[in-house]
Amino acid sequence: MNPPRLGLWRVRDYRAWFAGDTLTQVGLSIGAFAFTLLGYYVTSDAFLAGLIGTVSAVARAVSTLPGGVLADRFDARRLMIWSGASAFAIYAGLSAMYVTGTLTTAALIVIAAGEGLVVGLFFTVTDVALPRIVGKRFLAEASAANQSRDAAIRLAAAPVSGLLFGVHPSLPLIVSAVARLGEVGSALAIRKDLSPEGLGDGAGVRSLAAGRRWLAVWRQPRTLIGLIVLVNFCLGACGMTIVLSQQQTGTPAWQIGTIQTMQGAGVLAGGAVAGWILRRYSGRAIVRLSICMITLAFTALLVTQSVPAVAVIGFVASMPLIPLNAVQGSYLALIIPDQIRGRVLSLSSLLGALAGGAAPLLAGALLEYAGYYLAVGVPLAILAGTAVAAALSRAVGAIPRRSEFDQVEPLPLSAGAIADA
Repeated sequence: MNPPRLGLWRVRDYRAWFAGDTLTQVGLSIGAFAFTLLGYYVTSDAFLAGLIGTVSAVARAVSTLPGGVLADRFDARRLMIWSGASAFAIYAGLSAMYVTGTLTTAALIVIAAGEGLVVGLFFTVTDVALPRIVGKRFLAEASAANQSRDAAIRLAAAPVSGLLFGVHPSLPLIVSAVARLGEVGSALAIRKDLSPEGLGDGAGVRSLAAGRRWLAVWRQPRTLIGLIVLVNFCLGACGMTIVLSQQQTGTPAWQIGTIQTMQGAGVLAGGAVAGWILRRYSGRAIVRLSICMITLAFTALLVTQSVPAVAVIGFVASMPLIPLNAVQGSYLALIIPDQIRGRVLSLSSLLGALAGGAAPLLAGALLEYAGYYLAVGVPLAILAGTAVAAALSRAVGAIPRRSEFDQVEPLPLSAGAIADA
């Protein structure tokens, strides 16, 4: 058996953290899909249902950066408790209102805003806490394990939530409430002090803009964040192009669902071999080869729209995602000073969310007004440029092997250190 893996799961606080984060993801995924169904079920109006989703998304975006400040100012264990308790109150209250027949459209909009605020405020908390729990040695492996779990949850959440909703619309909300309450119990089981370092380092470190100012100084984290945002943007654009183009050609919905399932299976397959990849290759090689593999896989979309072929393309393109994100995300977390890790990661999350929101719009516009080949070709060209940038980038070239992560130190935070850089 692989000793590092055994060592990771012997960390008691990591097991508690993993259980809590798993319950969080279950609650978020099942609850989000149920919220989508409930919007139309209550209003019987597609516009209002869409408005409810938009309100939640806007509230989440608005609260993401303040959430980074919270993660940098307070004990992450306490924040996990607040997160779980707040979400429990929202989902329990929502299910109670539905069961008692008091749920109105206005109330649903207000609850959607509250749910979005809670998600945004606490979204980065567990990610910020993870390096404090597992240390540098196990961070990449822990990240890969977490992302594999997230992929499995996302794959199962929609059908499970839909099945529960079909039995009774309150059931997925109750499941989400119970799961988020379990997050509170898991947080209480963590013994390690998860308070951020350097809370007294001055107003500049405590300010909302501290993460942005730090990123403005250091090119390496800017490059790493930019690369992953571009990759995820292109994945979103290509994925939406696949779905919409298949609909245009009259492909049955169940076959389109099969393509989506194969993409999820590809993510899980990549997660299954992530440990071996992390041991065998350097971080720089994993990042560069992963982006190249994604680019080459999507290039095949230019020559076929056959459902079986596109399903295989989606599988292959999705396989590198967990190794890529585990290496890039772990290394990025290690070079960010602990005092501002929450703000930098929340800014990265916000940029990713904005890019993810723009990707379907680009795909739809290109497919409608420029045709299939440009709809595939534009994100493919961006991916190819990203692959070249990764191959030439010093920031990527500095990512070591996982076994050398113990030697990675955060980039300086103080004004004096920045001036000397």
